[in-house]
This record gives sequence, C-alpha cells and structure tokens, in this order.
Amino acid sequence: MLDRLKVRCQLCEKTNINRGTFDEHIKTSCSEYRIDCPGKNIGCQWFGSRNEHDEHTKTCLFEKLRPVVDILYKIIENQSLDIENLKKQIEQQAAELGQQKTEIDQQTAQLEQQKAESIQQNIQLDQQKTKLEQQTTELGQQKAEIELQKTQIEQLKAQLQQQQIQISDIQSENQTQKNETASIRKQITTLDEEMNKLRSAIHQL
Repeated sequence: MLDRLKVRCQLCEKTNINRGTFDEHIKTSCSEYRIDCPGKNIGCQWFGSRNEHDEHTKTCLFEKLRPVVDILYKIIENQSLDIENLKKQIEQQAAELGQQKTEIDQQTAQLEQQKAESIQQNIQLDQQKTKLEQQTTELGQQKAEIELQKTQIEQLKAQLQQQQIQISDIQSENQTQKNETASIRKQITTLDEEMNKLRSAIHQL
C-alpha cells in the first residue's frame, strides 16, 4: 500500500511518482539528479545534473578519447593477463626449480655420503693392501726358508746316499772278511785233521 503513495521529487519537482518507483526515478530519469561523467573512470572530474550530461558528453575530451583508452585498457588487460600467466609460469618454474634444488640437494647429500663411503673403502683397501704386502713379505720369507730347507734336504739326501754307499762298501768288506774267515777256518780244520793223522802215526810208531 505504501508503495502506491504519490510523492514529489524535490530535485526536479516532478509529482505523482509512486513511492515504490521513486528510487528508479532518481537513478534513471530525474533530470536534476547529479551524476558523474561516463569518462570518470578514465579521468574526467565533471559532476552535474542529468540534463547537462548529454551536452557535456558531446564535448568531453575524455569521452572522445575513450575508443583509444578502451583499446589501451584492452591492451593493458591483455598484458595484465599475460603478466598473470607469466607470474603463474614463473611460480610454476620456481616450484619446479625448488623441487629440482631439493633433488639436487638430495643427490649432493647422496654423493657426499658415497664420497665418505668411498674414502672409508679406500682406507680399508689401503689396510688390506698393507696386510697383503705384509703377507707377501712373509710368504717370500717362508719361500726362502723352504728353499733353504730344500737345499738342506738335498744335502742330507746326498749325505745319506754317500752313507748308503759307504754302508754297502762296509757290508761288502764284511762279506769278504766272512769269506776269508770261513776259508781260514776250513784251512785250520784241514790242518787239525792232518795234525791228528800225524799224531796217530806217531803213536803207532
């Protein structure tokens, strides 16, 4: 009911305006309502009644420049979009670089660990090499001792062979002596027999 009440605009003095449409009257049709120039967004500072608006718009330098400004705004908008895209690309690249840096740091840490392990392995290899050299020296000494023992064994074998020859010679001499002894005993037996015969002959005389 209140929206149907008739009111009067205090700006343009128009009457019989429905209260419910008064705001629309002010915003769209009130001739005395003060509005900004459409070029305000590009720098125009004009502010006046709607009646003066059309006349001002015809002479407003900012409105005349609007096509160029719109083109510039469009360029700026496109450049802003390009800048945003570039920012996103840069952020993405920064994230990728950060990830790559993390991977590089991890690889560097792994390389450092491998380097430390390699140094430790080299130390162990050097120790093993020293042990092998010591063992090689000991083996050389043992080999020399074995060669010396072999020489001594060969000398002992030669001495043994010489002793065996001497034993064989002694055995041969013993056998010869045995043979000579047996021959002498045989001769003695023969002499004893002859002596006995002589004794018997003497007794018979």
